[in-house]
Amino acid sequence: MKALLCILIFATLGSVAAKADGITLTLDQANPTASAGGTLQFFGTITNDTDTTLFLNNDDLTLAGLSLTTTDQFFNTVPISLAPEGQAGDSSGDIELFDVSVSDPLLDATGVYAGTYTLFGGADGSAQDNLGSTSFSVTTVFPVPEPSTLYLLLSGMLAMAWRSMRPQAS
Repeated sequence: MKALLCILIFATLGSVAAKADGITLTLDQANPTASAGGTLQFFGTITNDTDTTLFLNNDDLTLAGLSLTTTDQFFNTVPISLAPEGQAGDSSGDIELFDVSVSDPLLDATGVYAGTYTLFGGADGSAQDNLGSTSFSVTTVFPVPEPSTLYLLLSGMLAMAWRSMRPQAS
């Protein structure tokens, strides 16, 4: 009896997990590069891979990096629902999903910062199933001053320090 109960529980959990993935998220450009002060716009397509209408109820956007600010466009551009696969309206078309702004080169080093974009929803307007996600990254490039610029800056600072330490004539 216990074995039958365990089999039924695992079968139920397995079918729920299989239904969770229902869409394909495709980004136009998943690994762009930005410099300080730049903003990247992430466009993509959402496609329903199921035989039922899916409601897109929420999203989640995660991105590493202190100087990277995200602006979610979910409520501005993402459709409320997608028709079943193979029918008109089963795809969102190419839409803006989110933006990433690179603000301060002093907070993060030049490098690659990974992120994930996930959509939640389901067969009704209140469902919060994980429908699908996609990975992306942002490569930051911050300008490095030339050695002559650093030398000029350092010599100016030393001259100012020397002037302030000299005794003043009265």
